[in-house]
Amino acid sequence: MRRVMLALLGAAGLLAGLIFWLGSGEAGFAAGRGALGVFFGVLVVGLPSLYYCCRRGRWELWRFALLGALAGFLCALPFYAGPYLFGLVALLFVAGGAAFGVLFWLAAIWRNRDLTCPKSICLPCGTVYRVARNALRQSK
Repeated sequence: MRRVMLALLGAAGLLAGLIFWLGSGEAGFAAGRGALGVFFGVLVVGLPSLYYCCRRGRWELWRFALLGALAGFLCALPFYAGPYLFGLVALLFVAGGAAFGVLFWLAAIWRNRDLTCPKSICLPCGTVYRVARNALRQSK
């Protein structure tokens, strides 16, 4: 599960860096706040999604592409009332989210023989969820 968590942190960092790079020319401080928000937003959406996938054994590529596309659409919603054409922005964010979902799957799930659920997951608020250990091992 260490590889999965490192891939999630890496994806969150890459997305935050991209947001900072895109917005650093106009408003550096606002771009930094946006990047920090994206980083924590990816973790807030990604950790429960990983918990769900771990509990149910849902590790298929198309699920991660779909979750990434949904996350991209949610990231595009703040641009709805902005000066940009929302359809184009939403399409770009959905495509980018799906691409990042596929990249995450390739980095974390593909050919990962040690993919097991942890004994428990502790959220920052202090809530501990118990998970069946070794529930995803392949039976011989």
